[in-house]
Amino acid sequence: MAERRGRVAASRLPPGLTVACLFCLVLAGCSGSRSACLPGFVALGRQAPDFAVQDRDGQVHRLSDFRGKVVLINFWATWCPPCIEEMPSMESLRKEIDETRLKIMALSVDDSWEPIDTFLEKSSYGFGIYADFQEKVAKLYGTHMIPETYIVDKQGVILCKVSGDRDWMEPATIAFLKRLIAS
Repeated sequence: MAERRGRVAASRLPPGLTVACLFCLVLAGCSGSRSACLPGFVALGRQAPDFAVQDRDGQVHRLSDFRGKVVLINFWATWCPPCIEEMPSMESLRKEIDETRLKIMALSVDDSWEPIDTFLEKSSYGFGIYADFQEKVAKLYGTHMIPETYIVDKQGVILCKVSGDRDWMEPATIAFLKRLIAS
């Protein structure tokens, strides 16, 4: 991941996030084992590794701060066209589902706040944008392509890994997230 612009963006996923998530849970290589997963790989069905990131104002936020909410951890960059394409649907999702129940954490793997500031001059988003400039969290989660999103339930368990951009406003996705929030 040292050569950021050489990183490949993942392709679009077919509709049906619910089926994909269930499939991932069943086939997750590490989730059936009591031993820890390999370093740099996150096991689906396991507790999400906690991390701390800073927002633009320098305030530190931890994943564990959002326990009790469903959390979407999205890895992205301003130089990644698929990342930029999915941002408007993530903003629509934020408006669709109450933020007291769903938290979107967009972790940028850009080099600094400068490209993010330039990007945000053209588009404004209400979800949290955080710095992962040294890619510590991306490495912790084993992220090799962007965009990549992890869906974490209210107890802090990773349910899904979504590789590639997607329309977060698909009816099946909304229904899935609302079921998670209600459970």
